[in-house]
Amino acid sequence: MVWYGSPGSDAQLKYDKALGINTYAQGNPATPSAGITSNGMFTLFSPSDAPADWASQVGTLLDDEVDGRFDTASGLAHMRSLAAQSDPAKTGRFTYANWTSGILTYDRSMQFSVDFYNTANVNSVDQYFYAVPQCDWGDNQLRWRTPQGQNPINTANCRTASSYGKIISLQNEVNAARGVQAPFWALPTVVSTGGSTGGYRQLTPEQTKAQVWASIIHEARGIVWFSQSPDQQNINDCISGDAFADARLKGTACLKDQVAAAGAVNNQIKALAPVINTQSYVWDFGDGIDSMLKVKDGSAYIFAMGQDGTTGSRTFTLPAGITGTQVEVVGEGRTLAVQGGSFTDSFANEYTHHVYRITL
Repeated sequence: MVWYGSPGSDAQLKYDKALGINTYAQGNPATPSAGITSNGMFTLFSPSDAPADWASQVGTLLDDEVDGRFDTASGLAHMRSLAAQSDPAKTGRFTYANWTSGILTYDRSMQFSVDFYNTANVNSVDQYFYAVPQCDWGDNQLRWRTPQGQNPINTANCRTASSYGKIISLQNEVNAARGVQAPFWALPTVVSTGGSTGGYRQLTPEQTKAQVWASIIHEARGIVWFSQSPDQQNINDCISGDAFADARLKGTACLKDQVAAAGAVNNQIKALAPVINTQSYVWDFGDGIDSMLKVKDGSAYIFAMGQDGTTGSRTFTLPAGITGTQVEVVGEGRTLAVQGGSFTDSFANEYTHHVYRITL
């Protein structure tokens, strides 16, 4: 999904679709609905010319960052009113809301988080760890809660892919407090929201992919690309209203490689979706490993990264039910040997990720 896309032309729709995008959270209300439908795309908004029962709108975006723009009572009243207006029982469409990452800090009670998350079917938070200098404020005074069984987000590991995974884990803890199972979407950025000055950083192509894989390993169930760079208007060296459109129309140098990387990871996820969408299994493969275990069609799949942004060699100890003697490293054209119920591989950078397939 794209947070605010440019689906007004057939050329852009086809370009976005080739990059693995299938949905627009927002867009210009003047966008012709027929083009979206004919290209097999979907929205969370309704163009002005769309019929009331327009099938291409599959959900409703309720609002954005209400937790940071309203006081508690007013914000909850606002969200509950919007939720009632877009009740899925009446519309046939799910509801979605995005929050600031402040909703997951120690400054907010768990009940505060629960109350706001209860207003939508699908939730996300925006926190662009790679791009935004918030990680560098203070000496280990970062305020995000610490996920159960994991290390805290601190100044040493904050601007790494691991933080995106921890944000998803913290939302799963909100679900536990709510007593529900409901999907969370990751909200990665394809272009730095403030360019590459004043502490802001542009992502590398590998970082663009890694923020997504870290989120999926921690059970994200959707990807919403933020493709705008509006901050620091006076010094931003890469202002963009939609990076996907600028990459197609202008070939803008400061963002085109990240857009290509977003397309690559989107299509990798699409290919692996039948595996990702199955139930995860709980298993600890060993020290220093951040992982997700799946089983599909007679094979086990391990999605893995280094824990807390660490690098180096990692040894994976397999569950007894996995008996294969060879590991395929998916998409990398190499295999690893299983010896004594384990195998070893290397994670060269904090953003390095591997997917392994082993016969049961």
